[in-house]
Amino acid sequence: MAYFPFFIDIENQNCLIVGGGTVAYRKVRVLSDYGPRIRVVAPEISEKIRELAAEAKEKLVLECRKFQDQDLDEADFVVAATEDEELNRRISLICRERKIPVNVVDVQEECSFIFPALVKDGDITVGISTGGSSPTIAQYLKAGLREIIPEGFGELAVQLGSYREMVKEQVWDISVRTKIFRDMVEAGMAGGCALSREEAQAVIDRNVKGCLPGGERGAGSAGGTGNGRE
Repeated sequence: MAYFPFFIDIENQNCLIVGGGTVAYRKVRVLSDYGPRIRVVAPEISEKIRELAAEAKEKLVLECRKFQDQDLDEADFVVAATEDEELNRRISLICRERKIPVNVVDVQEECSFIFPALVKDGDITVGISTGGSSPTIAQYLKAGLREIIPEGFGELAVQLGSYREMVKEQVWDISVRTKIFRDMVEAGMAGGCALSREEAQAVIDRNVKGCLPGGERGAGSAGGTGNGRE
């Protein structure tokens, strides 16, 4: 069965990763881009993870010791990435009893969440999952998406996000807003994935003018519904 792709904010959440090898390193790298507080617990921790910890400072804490059940007490979500299958299974059982989201690497039936193949550019994140049936296909699609997403598209998304209130203040009609945002995307792409505030205002003006009788611009109108929603 396919997995539903929930997107959640994990910034400053407490992530526990049990394991200190190559697999744990990959999970640390992926998660670090999203801002959680990560704690790695393992008797041996790889040099690569130690290097990440030196860069991340208080966001990545390492504890060189064996896992203890109480390590789960403050965890918001858990990744079991050890080479000990029995330990991974025990961590999964405890987490599910406590309703703590858990991922056991490469053992789908013991996971309450899985990691999709991710494409990230700034605030844009695309997650690809085949429900665990074919990670190779997920990686194939990931490579294809990287090829078609324009360079700087993530920065453009941030810029357009900063213009949302400007559009809402001037345009009430949802259909007109939608067209404005689409036009802004096209204008930004034509400008090398960049759109200044002045250029954004010009896009608003063109659309509003085209919607009013006689071509006059009315503040906050454009045939508005007055509901204030996009």
